[in-house]
Amino acid sequence: MCAIGVPVDTSIMSIAIKCCCQLSHTDDGFAILGYCFRRCIVPNVFIFGALLDGLILVDRIREAEIFFKKLIKDKICEPNVVMYSTMIKGLCKFGHNDIAIQLLRLMDERGCKPDVVAYSNIIDSLCKDQMIDDAFKLFKEMV
Repeated sequence: MCAIGVPVDTSIMSIAIKCCCQLSHTDDGFAILGYCFRRCIVPNVFIFGALLDGLILVDRIREAEIFFKKLIKDKICEPNVVMYSTMIKGLCKFGHNDIAIQLLRLMDERGCKPDVVAYSNIIDSLCKDQMIDDAFKLFKEMV
């Protein structure tokens, strides 16, 4: 697009990164992020969320965790409910229910109200791990 003179903005970069990540080409998504920085295109929460989801999709949970913490610690991006839910989904996918619950608590502490998706991911994971009492307790808290 740039080669033919089409203006490129944050929305277009967000779409391109999301497409790469959904096709399991997360490294290409990060390459596009680098391109954003070179072109002075400021990444937004949607771009970072897509990259986070891409890392989880290709089973790179540890890298996703490091990336998520860096976004928060360095105040690069304030995660929204979708980013938190994505991270919770990834943690549950790998059986890290305790960390997912801690993240749910952190989410609430930081003023981002957990939604039904965040709770459902954890409740589903707890049920799959036969931790029915914990799942029911979390369900009551959600309701």
